[in-house]
This record gives sequence, structure tokens and C-alpha cells, in this order.
Amino acid sequence: MSRLQRLATTTMLVLGDCAAVFASFALGYLVRNWFQTGTPYIFPPGLHVHMLTEKAFVLAVYPFVFAYEGLYTKRLVAWEEARRYVRGVIIATAAVMILLFLWRIWIVSRVAVLLALLFSMLLAPLVRLFLKKFLAVLRLGRQQLSVLGGGATAEQFLVELGRHPALGYLVVRQVSHTPGSGNVEPALAEAAVPGSVLAIVSDSFTPDEMRLALRLAERRFAELLVVPTAALLQSTAAEVEQVGSTLVMKYRYSLLRPLNIYTKLVVELLGTLLLFVLLSPIFLVLSIVVKASSEGPILFRQKRIGRGRRTFDCLKFRTMYRDAEQRLEEMLAADDALRDEWLRYARIPDDPRVTKVGRFLRRFSLDEWPQLWNVLRGEMALVGPRPYLPVESDRIGESLDTIVRVRPGMTGLWQVSGRTSLPFKERLTLDEYYIRNWSLWMDFSILLRTLRAVVGARGAS
Repeated sequence: MSRLQRLATTTMLVLGDCAAVFASFALGYLVRNWFQTGTPYIFPPGLHVHMLTEKAFVLAVYPFVFAYEGLYTKRLVAWEEARRYVRGVIIATAAVMILLFLWRIWIVSRVAVLLALLFSMLLAPLVRLFLKKFLAVLRLGRQQLSVLGGGATAEQFLVELGRHPALGYLVVRQVSHTPGSGNVEPALAEAAVPGSVLAIVSDSFTPDEMRLALRLAERRFAELLVVPTAALLQSTAAEVEQVGSTLVMKYRYSLLRPLNIYTKLVVELLGTLLLFVLLSPIFLVLSIVVKASSEGPILFRQKRIGRGRRTFDCLKFRTMYRDAEQRLEEMLAADDALRDEWLRYARIPDDPRVTKVGRFLRRFSLDEWPQLWNVLRGEMALVGPRPYLPVESDRIGESLDTIVRVRPGMTGLWQVSGRTSLPFKERLTLDEYYIRNWSLWMDFSILLRTLRAVVGARGAS
């Protein structure tokens, strides 16, 4: 990306943020005036230009804070960008309130500022989202990327780039390299594309080759990404610390820390109680429909692996016929391809064991609502790893030691990343990633993305 393109992109992003903040303040004044006078208006009668210019400093605070958050310089995935926007808006609004108090300038309504805080937390990320799509149409904001290296780590890196187009990276070349081959300089020359950023996959080089690659890359590239070995790709909370002349990486596994465990528990219990109250009429209707649809109980109970390897009865609205297990055994015995599908995804398409009502419930994940009772009982969480079956323990392997340290969830990163279409191994990877990188913001974003996936019936079975 040229300097002119970078300047144009940054300018448009700054103007978009200013427009979002201005709209938020306008809405803040609209609501404030509506409540105070009964008449919705933004600007009072007899408005003069100086009345706007003398308040312009309020808008200037926000881009500076957003710049500090890296929103104009760093390439971030959509939900991390939204998190930084929310934090930036809170910090900028607090700064504005402090300035108003210290300078005793009451030209801006404090009520309007607080209302603008709420509106800008929604508008600023949304404007950035639409603006990025517009920039993509104009082919602005895209950064060419050359990848040097191969193997499983490189494949995982490329998959993640594909999952997060908001980063704006465009892979224009990939050059493989075998550790110990000694072809560092020719491979680097082949990977060099004018104006691109280089990503070096460390798994593809010996330590000596890696040092040579870094030294040679300085001569050809202005920016360099180093994709660490897969063993280090386990926590976004990794920090670089200095021990004398040695740099070390420190990891904090978020959801394995007691304070975070109890914080998550309290927040989810309060949210679940509220959901129970709001959804109780729908629960009653669904119970009647399930009972009338076919013979059998309303609820289906299935043993699942919980925290500490303790099993519990996971509740769902019944979506299958009473002889479902017998039908499954017969189908798998008669069809090898279907058996392979079952072993890979633990589900089969167009499952004939499912009732007509059950298909509707599954399509929108309504069958899982009774698990709110599991959450209240402390057996599950609203967000967490997938609740695995005891018979899947061998397939889970060593990942089970990490997964059983927390409560399984009604939804999770595995669901919003593909739901039932994800292979079993990828679900395990996402579950471990969630545990090691947990935050309340991640839970909030997963719940919103789950709602979007459920409404759109994406990946449902």
C-alpha cells in the first residue's frame, strides 16, 4: 500500500469516526431536548456558526483517543476492533467530562455527553464496519502479504486470515521452505513482492536460518510478521518481558484464574435468571408443542462431561423419535460414507431420526434453551467449551485435561465459528483457545454472534 493510499485511508477513517461521534452527540441532544421540553430538536432556534465551532473541541478528543487505541495504525479482527472502540469511547467521554469540569465550560450539556456515550458505543464500530467495506470496494486499506514458509502452522495462519477479512491482508505469494535446506536467501528473494509485508513462518526454519532470514528481510521489507511455532500460538494474552538481555514470553490463562472464574459465574447467573423470567411463556408453548408432536417425554437428558470430568444430565427439548438410537445404529451399519460423516462431525445431514418439530427447534437452536437450568445448577455456563459426550473422551485426547477445568457452555467459540460444519479437531482447538484467552468482552461478543448465527440458522443441523 503506497503512502498516498495509506494517507487517504487514514483520513477517511478519521472523518468516519468524527461523523459517528457527531451523530452520537446530535442524537444525545435530540433525546435530552425531547425529555426536557417535549419537543425533539437538536439545535435551538437562532443557531449561529460560532455555537458549533466553540464546541468542536469535544469532537477532537475522540480521534486522539482512538489513535492511542491503535484504531488507525493496527490491523485488528472485527471484535477486537469493536472492543477498542468501546474502551476508546468511554475514555474519550471521561476526558470530555473532566475538561468541562476543570474549565467550568458548560457549553456542552453533560446529559447530552452521557447520552452520546451510549450512542457512540454502537455507532462508531458500525460506521467503521461499513466504511471498511466501502474502502474494500475502492481497493483501499488492503495490504499485500507474502508468506515465507509452509506446514501446519502456515496453513493455520492462512485459514485465520481467510476468517478475518477485516484485517485487510491480501496474500499475493507463498514460498515454501524446508528447515535445514539452506535455501533461505533464494526463498526470500522469491517471496519479495514490491510494497508487500513479509510473514515468516518460524516452523519452517532452523534457529540459524531464522536469524539469517530476519537479517536479510530487513533489506527488502519495511514491515515483517513472524508467525511463531504452533506451540506458542495458544494465548493472545502473551506478553514479552525482559530478563537481563533475554526476552521471554509470559502467558496468563484467563479462565483458569480463580477471580475470573467467579466473575464469570456471577455475571452468567444474573443473566440466566433474567432470561428465565423473560422466556418462561415461550418455554410453556414449546413444551406443549413437543409433547403433542410425537410420543415421548418433553425433555431429552443426555450424559455430558462437565467440569472436573464429572458427568451431568444435559437438558434439551426432545427433537427425535423414541427409537432414535436404534435407527442410528442401523443407518451407520448400512452406510460406510454416513458412518465416516458421523465420526468426523458427530452429526449426519438430514437426520431421519429427527421429528418435524425437532427440525424447526434445531434450526433456530430452540431445543437447547432448557440448558438454562443446567446453568442455574452450576453444571454449565452460558458461554464455554462444547459439552462433550463421555464416549468422545478418547477422541478428545489430551485436550480433555484443559477442557474439563471449566464448565461447558450453551454456546461457544466453536459454535459461532461454524456450528455443526466444523470438524471435530477444529472444535477442540477453538475450545482450548477460548479457555486460554477468555475475557468478559469475548463472552459478550460470542453471545451476540450466536444470536446472529441462530437467527440466520447458519450451520444448524
